[in-house]
Amino acid sequence: MSSIKNKIDKTESAEIDLGRLIGELIDHRKLIISVTSIFVLIALVYALFATPIYQSDALVQVEQKQGNAILSSLSQVLPNVQPQSAPEMALLQSRMILGKSVEDLNLQALVTPEYFPIFGEGWARLLGEKPGSISVSRFSLFGTDDDIDSIYLTVKDKEHYVITGNGYEISGKVGEQLKNKSLLLEVNEINAVEGSRFKITYMSRLRAISLLQKNFTIEEQGKDTGILSLSLVGEDPELITKILNNITTNYLMQNIDRQAAQDEKSLEFLNKQLPKVRSDLDIAEDKLNDYRRTKDSVDLTLEAKSVLDQIVNVENQLNELTFRESEISQLYTREHPTYKALMEKRKTLQDEKNKLNKKVSEMPGTQQEVLRLSRDVESGRAVYMQLLNRQQELSIANLVP
Repeated sequence: MSSIKNKIDKTESAEIDLGRLIGELIDHRKLIISVTSIFVLIALVYALFATPIYQSDALVQVEQKQGNAILSSLSQVLPNVQPQSAPEMALLQSRMILGKSVEDLNLQALVTPEYFPIFGEGWARLLGEKPGSISVSRFSLFGTDDDIDSIYLTVKDKEHYVITGNGYEISGKVGEQLKNKSLLLEVNEINAVEGSRFKITYMSRLRAISLLQKNFTIEEQGKDTGILSLSLVGEDPELITKILNNITTNYLMQNIDRQAAQDEKSLEFLNKQLPKVRSDLDIAEDKLNDYRRTKDSVDLTLEAKSVLDQIVNVENQLNELTFRESEISQLYTREHPTYKALMEKRKTLQDEKNKLNKKVSEMPGTQQEVLRLSRDVESGRAVYMQLLNRQQELSIANLVP
């Protein structure tokens, strides 16, 4: 009986509380509607007058390095190997690339039209009024330790303007350099009506690069695809498009210059090595011919020829690994998985070569000597042809503008 009574009391209490709540809402309906309306109005005003943020996108394909077929095969059996795009992503976000864009587009000078405070810019955008613009090619402020400082430019006509700053007022002309102890300024073009006012903000190179890095993002499209998606956000759609195009151009030009420098060094190395390799090959051929004449033209048995072919094949792969090691040593440290994989591949080939040499040691002395001399000739010839082909490739690449 007591249990039933408690349940009834709880139900009545809940009904009373709900009714009281509804009553409170009705009693304060004006306040609730007013507060809700105010927040809706604020949200609407913000949506109408807030500065829109635009995004510009671009795609970049990371080219596979020349001669990296061996590295590709190694990467297939090493799932944790760092993709080739990782260092390229770091390069794109580096100060070297972004700093070049800051210099090319004079991003240390930020030009913004002056509007009526708070609502002026949004109102002009709602009315479809396009703001005027000016083009500044050079701008520096002297005698300030701040990362950011500003001056104001007022348009007099299409060819003349007035600069006001910290305690000074200077008149300038389009196309002419304006310089005094406080500033250096050159305005290339004015597309604004008389009386238009612009704020020109100067920021240090480091701050301009940091701001660009903050708004610039890179992602790889898919795993190990080599396709990079670049995005840049900002308030000026034309400017961010221009900046992103400049970044991709600087990246591509830097890659071309870097590859050209590497090719030039490789070609210089090959030009020095080829005469020596050719000389060693001639000596090896002379030794083989002399030995055969001494032993009345001794030929290799079928078994010895088979072993010789295997040894030459292994040595060719070892030589190829040596060439590739010189390339990846410029990209990775010895602790990198790709570098370690190459070393493991070399060890496997070296073990195979040792087994073949053991077979050779079990052959008759004459066969051993002929095989050794023949191996020197075949390996030397293969190395010489590899170097010669590479020299021709690099020579042709250097001729292409």
